[in-house]
Amino acid sequence: MSKVGDPPQPGRFRELAPLLGPLAVVESVRTEPVEPVAFAHAKIIHVMAGTSRVTTSTGQWLLSAGDVFVLGSRAWCQANPEPQVRCWTIYLDQEFLRWHMIWVLPGPERVLPGLHPAQWNGEAMVFHAGRERLARLEPVLRRMSVIPHQGGSESIARLITLFAQTAEQIVPALVTDQDPPVRTANGMVGRLSVLPARSAVSDAANLMRADLARPWTTDEVARAVALSRSQLSRLFTARFGLPPKRWLIEIRLTEFARLIEETTLTIDAAARRVGWQDRRVAAAWFHHRYGVSPTQFRKIAPPTCIGEVPGSAEGLVDSCPLVHAGGVKENDQ
Repeated sequence: MSKVGDPPQPGRFRELAPLLGPLAVVESVRTEPVEPVAFAHAKIIHVMAGTSRVTTSTGQWLLSAGDVFVLGSRAWCQANPEPQVRCWTIYLDQEFLRWHMIWVLPGPERVLPGLHPAQWNGEAMVFHAGRERLARLEPVLRRMSVIPHQGGSESIARLITLFAQTAEQIVPALVTDQDPPVRTANGMVGRLSVLPARSAVSDAANLMRADLARPWTTDEVARAVALSRSQLSRLFTARFGLPPKRWLIEIRLTEFARLIEETTLTIDAAARRVGWQDRRVAAAWFHHRYGVSPTQFRKIAPPTCIGEVPGSAEGLVDSCPLVHAGGVKENDQ
């Protein structure tokens, strides 16, 4: 870690935090720098692939796949992908995060130095969870991401339950001593027997991700990886958290959001680039995730709503309609 001096000069606000409820989860892909911004919520960033250099008021880190970055509310950061990074970010209340982790972690003497939540003041924390652990976590994050942020008490309960699962999987990466592994009766035989199927499911995901513009069907993907439709759906859901068709929508959304933020493509062109010929379909799914239309998303440039630039965190998002009204109700133009 290298210390940094004065914060960089603020520029165009380029990141929209989907703070449409007490807890939100979003996948993102970045190829362009994210300018300095702070949020009213804490955030946990899980780096799934690629590399990014992240700077805060207290230091600079080069994050790579398997790393987890935690930052408290009202603390600014900026990111520079090198050259691309894919992340899952959880936005949530800082005190909820701190107390939940205090409940699930052992005492500070058994937690890696500087990482126990009882000692955390909101400054940036970085630890390595490992690629395999984050891969196991991704299906849970994916299921969280499709729960409506403003879905009422039932949705909140589901989000909190799933968040508890993410915390349970992360805890081993934070403690200094591990319980010995439990051997099963089947040993490695059972795990080896599912390797070909897991490989086929990964191939299916890679096929769709590599050609988002193609009008994929579940039957077509299943034939390509030599699985039946039912096998693919069952194994795909177990591996990625959603069935293939719904997963493809989410991957298209992530790339659609990147194109809107990082390029000058029209909304129609961006929609076609990811496989939606009708912009109304793209706009409907986009609003479902972010609470705003693609046009509104692109217009949110001044850092006065949802996020603020360094040195301007007083009164952060106190009057932001996206937070208090559950989203800007504006039709896509």
